[in-house]
Amino acid sequence: MSTKAGLTAMVRALKSAADPTRLRLLALLSQGELQVGEICRVLGQSQPRISRHLRLLTEAGFLDRFREQQCVYYRAPARVAAFGWLRQLLDQVEANDPLLRRDRERVAQVLAARARAATRALQAAEQAEAAAGPSPELAAALLDELGPASVGDLLDVGTGAGGLMQLLAQRARHAVGIDISAPALRLARTRLHSAGFSHCEFHRGDMYQLPCDDQSFDLVSMGRMLAAAERPVEALTEAARALRPNGRVLIVEQMDDWMALGAHAPLQQLRGWLERAGLAPTRLRPCDLPHGHYLIATARTRHDGQ
Repeated sequence: MSTKAGLTAMVRALKSAADPTRLRLLALLSQGELQVGEICRVLGQSQPRISRHLRLLTEAGFLDRFREQQCVYYRAPARVAAFGWLRQLLDQVEANDPLLRRDRERVAQVLAARARAATRALQAAEQAEAAAGPSPELAAALLDELGPASVGDLLDVGTGAGGLMQLLAQRARHAVGIDISAPALRLARTRLHSAGFSHCEFHRGDMYQLPCDDQSFDLVSMGRMLAAAERPVEALTEAARALRPNGRVLIVEQMDDWMALGAHAPLQQLRGWLERAGLAPTRLRPCDLPHGHYLIATARTRHDGQ
C-alpha cells in the first residue's frame, strides 16, 4: 500500500512538471529566489499564466513559496534531500539549450536590476559596512576558528547584506540568512545568488524570535549583533534554541563597539551572557588585526546535566 501511494505521488509530481514552461521554471528557480513579476519578465509570459504554473509546481513539492513583507518569492527547495530528484530531472535537460541560455541571461539582468534597487534603498553608510564583509585577515581568523570540516546547516542572524554569510556558506550544506531589514535581505539575496550560492536562502525575522524550528541548525553565526542589542541574553537564548545537540554558535564583535558602550571587561561580559543563555563557552579571544580589534567567540549547546 505504501509503495502504491508513493508511486501515485511520484506520477502526479512528474505530470505537474511535464510542460515546457514548467521545466523552464524549474531550471530558472534552481538558481535562486525570484518574484512572480521577475519570472514574467524572464519568460515573457503573462502573470496569470505564470502564477498557474507556479501553483502547480508548488503543490507538487517542486518549489517553495514564501512571503517577505509585500513580496512573494519562489525557489527550488534548498535542502539536498528535497532537491535531489529535481536535480536529477534537470540534469537530463541540455545545459546549452538556446531557450534556457536566454533565460539565464535574462535572470542575470533581473538580478542586476534588483541589486541596483536594493542598493538605493539602503542608507549608503550601512550598505558600505554590511556589504564589505569580513576583511581577508578576519575571514581567515573565523575560518580557522571553525576548522576545515563542513559546518553543516548554517543560520546567520542579522545577515545584513550577506558579507559574513557568504564567507561561512562556503563550508555549509545549507544556509539561511535572517534579518529585520527587507532592503538588506534583497541585497544579500541578489549578492549570494549571483555568486552561485544557490544553497542559501533568506527570510525576514527578529533575532529575539527566530523564524525556525527548535534544533534546526548546526551553526548559528552572529556578526556585530550583541554589543548593541537591547536584550543580548534573549538573542543568545534564541540562538541556543535553534541549535542541534552539540551545535555551535559563532560570535564576532568589534571591540570599539563594546568600549563605546562603557564595557570594561567584554570577554567576561560575553561569557556571562552565553552561560545565562544555556550555552557552554568553548573559546573567547581578542583578535588584533590591521584594520581593527575584534572579539571572536564560540560556544556549544549544553548536554543535559551540564
